[in-house]
Order: sequence, then structure tokens, then C-alpha cells
Amino acid sequence: MNLKVRVYQGRLGADQYRVVRPAKPVTGAVLVNNNPWFVLELNADAAFTITGLWMLAARSRHTLIHLPLRGNTPPEPSLATVTVGELDLVLSHRDLQFAPNRWKQLRHHLRTEAPHTIAWNPNNVPTWDEVQELNRQARRRSFRRDSFRQRLHAHTLFMLGSAVAIRRTARYVLDMALRRPNPSHPGTYHSATGHPADGHFATPGQGIYLIRWR
Repeated sequence: MNLKVRVYQGRLGADQYRVVRPAKPVTGAVLVNNNPWFVLELNADAAFTITGLWMLAARSRHTLIHLPLRGNTPPEPSLATVTVGELDLVLSHRDLQFAPNRWKQLRHHLRTEAPHTIAWNPNNVPTWDEVQELNRQARRRSFRRDSFRQRLHAHTLFMLGSAVAIRRTARYVLDMALRRPNPSHPGTYHSATGHPADGHFATPGQGIYLIRWR
């Protein structure tokens, strides 16, 4: 599959940053703060796009993946649990060591480069069996090393993690695109979570709850 993105460059002092956004707005998703959990509601098209960006974040150690979702209106308002998107989402490899409190300043210094097309294959997303194996490997190593850290700043949820943490949770997002509607739930359909019990998050109580629209 091909994913069209726009690449931005920005400098803060001596530090140069690369920011990638989808070329077209991802209108089929909203992200809200349902303290202590965050809730991402999305349709199948948005789930495919976000999965591609999720996988890009896993292999791009020096890139901030930015999904502007704030202000989105749910495509199916009667089925959604929220009325408007409250937050944007940024995915980042922890090696970049980007401080979220610098985000608002960085946004004002971004300059646009030429559009890019990135190829990604859903078959490269770990299977559920591979996710379980990655979870086991993470538990044998340092728990915190392969876990996400969540930060909230400037109306943006930052998810900062290792390549392992990002890759193994990409399956949850892809599942939102592939999952068939559940007839027992006529409103919203299958939901999935990146739960602290699975070792995805470094801080107890943090997590993100995914809900699939029709």
C-alpha cells in the first residue's frame, strides 16, 4: 500500500527536527482524553492510514509522526461516544528524546518540503502470535525499555516508545481496519486496548482505547 505524506523540517536552537504528517487530513478519527485513558475512535480508512504511520514511526528513529485530529467531527455522530476530537496525536521513537513541552514552539518553525509517497505492507505488521512473543521478550528484558510513555501537552497526546513498543501495538490499530462489524453492537463495533497489563505502557493507568466505527 502507498501512503502519501508531507515532510516538514524545523529547528529549535541547535536541534533539527523532521515531522511527517499525512498528505490529506485523516477525517475518520477523533482522539479524546477520557482520564486516565485516551480514546481513539476511527473508521476503517482512518485505521489503515494510521497503521501505516504507526509502522513508519517504528522504523524512523529521528522523526515525529504527527496526526492532526483535533476538531474532527465523527463521521457517524449518532454512533460516536464523543462530539468532536479534542487532541492531536504524535508518535515518536524514544531515541529522539523529544521534549513534548517544545512541541508548540516547533510547530511555529516548521517549513514544508516536497510531498513523499511511502510504501508499506500490512503483512509486515506483527501477527497476534508475534505480538505475544514480543510481549514475552519485553518482559524478559527491562519492562520500561520496550514500553510507551504518554505525555499530554498543547492539546496533543505524545506516545514515545521503542521500535518494539510501536511495532507490537500497530497490530491493534490494523485490527480496527480489518475487523468486521459486530452485529451484537449496532452502534460502535469491536474495541481494542493497549493495556498496561500487556506491558505496553511504562506508567500504570496509562493506555489508549480504540473503537471502530462502521
